[in-house]
Amino acid sequence: MTDGSSYASNPEYLPSFMNDPHDDDGRQVVKLNLAENDELTAAGLSRFPAGTGDVIDFTTIRYGERLWWDDEEHGVRMAVELLSSYVQRDERVAIIWGNYAMPTVVMPAEVAVRHARDILDAGPHFWIHPLGGPALIECLMDGQVTIVTIPSG
Repeated sequence: MTDGSSYASNPEYLPSFMNDPHDDDGRQVVKLNLAENDELTAAGLSRFPAGTGDVIDFTTIRYGERLWWDDEEHGVRMAVELLSSYVQRDERVAIIWGNYAMPTVVMPAEVAVRHARDILDAGPHFWIHPLGGPALIECLMDGQVTIVTIPSG
């Protein structure tokens, strides 16, 4: 990851609903500050070795499942299925962007499901961290999606 000086410097890059205080779903999105982001990543993403380009290096660790989406429609369906499989309906999920210019956001899982297309379109790569669960889902822009269990701290 990059240093903290650029964290959340461009929140306008987030999907538009996340910045819309008049949108019912947008009001449920919480943008984390740097300290909150650091605390969240320490409990999950930072427990994995980093590879080139700020992605997880899966050459040295085991992962649960790896999938590929072919096009945007398939990617949206896959995101909805994964969220349904790994997240309880009333749980919240964090979206941690590979670009520090966008703040990490937390929202109810059902909001993430409704806006799966917007989230996929935002780019760059990102991680979905179902809060309260052991899974971390890495979503790369080339269509690779990897599900891994977060090691205990």
